[in-house]
Amino acid sequence: MKSIIIPQNYKSIIHKIYITAIENKFNVYIAGGFVRDLLINREPKDLDIMVCGGKSEADRRLAGINFSKILANKYTLSSPILFEKFGTSKLFLDNKEIEFVMPRKEYYDANSRNPYTQIAPLKQDALRRDFTINALFLRLSDMKILDFTRQGIKDIENKIIRVTDTANAETIFKQDPLRVLRAMRQSLQLNFKIEPQTFSAMEKSASRIKIVSPERIRDEINKILTAKNPSKTFILMLKINLLNNILPGLQKLKQTGKYSVDNAFAHTMKVIDSTRNDIILRMAVLMHGIARYSKCEKSCVKNIKEIKLILGRLKYSKEFIKRTASIIQNSIYTKIYSSNWTDGMVRKFAKKCGNELDLTMDFLRAYYAKNDNRIKINELKKRIEDLKSKNILYNNPILTGKEIIKIFNNPAGKWIQNAKNKVEEIQLENPRLTKEQAIKIVEDMLNKQE
Repeated sequence: MKSIIIPQNYKSIIHKIYITAIENKFNVYIAGGFVRDLLINREPKDLDIMVCGGKSEADRRLAGINFSKILANKYTLSSPILFEKFGTSKLFLDNKEIEFVMPRKEYYDANSRNPYTQIAPLKQDALRRDFTINALFLRLSDMKILDFTRQGIKDIENKIIRVTDTANAETIFKQDPLRVLRAMRQSLQLNFKIEPQTFSAMEKSASRIKIVSPERIRDEINKILTAKNPSKTFILMLKINLLNNILPGLQKLKQTGKYSVDNAFAHTMKVIDSTRNDIILRMAVLMHGIARYSKCEKSCVKNIKEIKLILGRLKYSKEFIKRTASIIQNSIYTKIYSSNWTDGMVRKFAKKCGNELDLTMDFLRAYYAKNDNRIKINELKKRIEDLKSKNILYNNPILTGKEIIKIFNNPAGKWIQNAKNKVEEIQLENPRLTKEQAIKIVEDMLNKQE
């Protein structure tokens, strides 16, 4: 087995933890995914420290919490955040968030993935974990890896994701169905294969994803979207009918043939893999597929409300939802683009896109890959860049509402917004419009209304 090398940015942290443990007679271990990542030369994160020690059961249960308090006091850190129900705590040390835990066993209610916990031997803690590759411990006293499943190191070497107890694989996923998504996400991120018996158990537990909170599902989706080739995971979700319980609109695309070669689902998957790694951009691709094809007779614009509902159910922020919907709406606007567009129309499009202009153009280049559409998108992009280089793409408002009221001395009313809109419309076509010309435009508009 290869020797363990602690990354430079964690050396000081782990040394402080080790020294403090010796001084206070605790046994400490690095647990879980951090150890796995060390073995595959992947940049590790989420450092979990297993803490054992204490004479009574109460002391052993609070070992992680008590140790984090000692550590915080010794190095003058902010007080740890405590989760006494689970016997865990979190502490910021050298700008890294460290979690301190006790070895435990878990008991699950049939309708919840949140377990009841009890103190347990280290081996039992390993066996209650999800996958063998995540059930390894690095003992800091001698830097020895403990592999209680006797399979974790082999599975890392063979690039396999396997539950810690294949005889009870179905139970492992039924207890916590989020593990189904975690298996798929880790398979994607690590480029590991899912062991067949594990995959079969995942399929049988897919429908139980309903008991998982939307926030936890959202977090897994985010990690999938920001990995390389996320389509691999969505295809696996489709295969075990998991999509139907998370993004049912996406699953329906499989039955929607809108292309001569591929169905809509396959096309959406191709596009998402071809877009650059930006979570807003890739989410827009997914939602565009759902909006455009899940209700085939409706236009994408009419389905924006549906997109907002889907993302809202997954507890995405209002800002995230707004930006995603904006890209989709803006992309529809460009479908009518032609070389006959005036510069003013190009400016209007850029103004409509606002801060999402670059993402919208990236979306369009990825989504409309056919030659005729690609030519149109490239032409529009070039025109935008030309106007930007000449500093005439964006126009600051030439007249504010307050200025209009002061100049014309009329009572406030709808006419002010009409005047601003009229000036803006002309300014889009003539970016060099002067304030004097703008005042004359408003004056002529008011005279016509009299």
